[in-house]
Amino acid sequence: KYSVEDIAKIEVWCNSLPRKILNYKTPDTELDRIYRRR
Repeated sequence: KYSVEDIAKIEVWCNSLPRKILNYKTPDTELDRIYRRR
């Protein structure tokens, strides 16, 4: 019962939250760092 827009907004929100396991960086930031090395 959720629209595609609702799910996209939640996805952006989740991926912009800092994570303790990533030393308080966001998943997006860490993925950018990983892919820049390749």
